[in-house]
Amino acid sequence: RPPAASRVPLPAIPGGSQTENYPEASRYVLLAHGSKRADTWVQLDALSGDLRRAGRAEVVAASVFFGDDSAAEEGGGEPRPPASLDALLRRMLAAEPARPIRILPFILGPSRALRAETPRLVREAAATCAAADVEVLPCLADVVDAEGARAVSVGLAEQIERTIAEAGLTRPFVLVCDHGSADAAVAAVRRTMVADVARLLGSAVVGVEPAPMERPSSLARGSEADDPLLEERLAGLCCADAAAVEVVVAMAFLSPGRHAGADGDVAEIVARATAGRADLRVHVSELLGDSRAVRRVLARAVGVA
Repeated sequence: RPPAASRVPLPAIPGGSQTENYPEASRYVLLAHGSKRADTWVQLDALSGDLRRAGRAEVVAASVFFGDDSAAEEGGGEPRPPASLDALLRRMLAAEPARPIRILPFILGPSRALRAETPRLVREAAATCAAADVEVLPCLADVVDAEGARAVSVGLAEQIERTIAEAGLTRPFVLVCDHGSADAAVAAVRRTMVADVARLLGSAVVGVEPAPMERPSSLARGSEADDPLLEERLAGLCCADAAAVEVVVAMAFLSPGRHAGADGDVAEIVARATAGRADLRVHVSELLGDSRAVRRVLARAVGVA
C-alpha cells in the first residue's frame, strides 16, 4: 500500500459545522486526468475528503481517464481508482436531476482532456436529463488571487522556498519541470509559471528556466511548444569554480505516480544526471498539487473561507 499523500490542512468555514448535510446547490466533482497508480488515487481521495470535512459541500472525485466503475461500494481497505466522469455524472443526475453539479478541475492547464474530452462527456451525460445543470469550472492555471497573482505560480514558489529553506541553499538555479506536451496552450502555462516564479522569488534564486520531463514524438524541436528537457538542462549545467551548482527542480505536477512519484521518471532523470558529478547537486521540490496555494483555490471554489 502506498504512503498517504502529503496533507495540507484546509481552512474551515468560520462558525460552520463539519456536517454531511449539504446545501441544496452544493455538489462538486473533483476532476483529475486519471492514473493507473495507487498513490495518485490516495491523494485524490484524501483531497476530496478534506474538502468535504472542511466545509459544507458535497465533493466526490472522478477522472477523465482510467476510472473504475466496476463497483460503487467501498470495501477491502485498498486504494481504488475514482469513478469515471461519465458514469459518475449519470449516477448523480439520475439520483437528483435538478440539483446543480459543478466540476472542479484538479488539472493544471487547458489540456485537450479538459478542452475536448471533458465537455464531450458532460454533453453526453446531460443529454440523459432534461433538468441537468452541469458546469465546468476553470482549470487551476486560470485562477488568480486578489492581487492578480496566479495561484499555481504562488504555489510553486511556496514549494521552491520550502526546498531552499530545508536544504539551506543560497541562490540556487531553478528548473520548472512539468510533463511536457505538444500542445502550445499547455506549454504557455509552463512558461507563464516560469516568469511568475522568477518575479516572486527575485534575488533569492540565480535564475528560473522551463524544463519539461519529456518531448512528445509529435513535438518538433524548435516549435512553439518546445523547451529544453530536464535532462538537457541538467547536462548543460557546469560550475566554473570549486563550489557545486545547486539546482532546485520545481515539480509542476499536481499528483504523484509514474512521472512524479518517489521512484518516478523525474527521479530517474535526476539520478542519471547527477551520477558521478560532484559539481551538480539537485534538490527536488514537493509537488505543486500539495501546495497551500492550490489547496486554497480548491477550498474557496467549494465555499470554504
